[in-house]
Amino acid sequence: MARTFALNVLYNWARDIFKTPAGFENEVLSICCIVKTMTGWNCERAASVGRERCGGMGFLANARFADYLATAHAALTAEGDNRVLMTKIMKDMITNVTKNGMKLPQPKLNIKTQISTFNDVSQLETLADLMRFRQTSLYLKLTRRMAELGKIGKTQYQIMMREVSDTIQDLAMAYGERLAIE
Repeated sequence: MARTFALNVLYNWARDIFKTPAGFENEVLSICCIVKTMTGWNCERAASVGRERCGGMGFLANARFADYLATAHAALTAEGDNRVLMTKIMKDMITNVTKNGMKLPQPKLNIKTQISTFNDVSQLETLADLMRFRQTSLYLKLTRRMAELGKIGKTQYQIMMREVSDTIQDLAMAYGERLAIE
């Protein structure tokens, strides 16, 4: 439920950014891509879990789970596979950082010396800091690994599709989760 609420807030924010992109000109497409992927996956999970929890009653037409699952299926595959969109988000992020001067998100607190001493990290600002740290760490890990692989002669396709695909997906999801919590 909380995830659905956060995605709804993110969707509304993305809609407003799309209308007036001031300050987000280089991120509009990435924001739309991550909202599409995250809401599609959430819709599928919510419909599947809801149908499972209803047992046999979930198969009845008036339960409408078939409609929700069909919508979720369309959201997962229409207009490009979600995993391909996640790769687009990562490529745009690298371009924005290297060529457009975008800064990686920085935590307000020191993750190692401050947050690591907390007994409770469930405060919203602490979680936001951890997500900022995660996105930046994944970005640095990915770009370092891609550079290493490029130096030994791997093609861009080999690197992205075979070597760092999981990190690409994790980075794009970290980006979306950070946006949602902020």
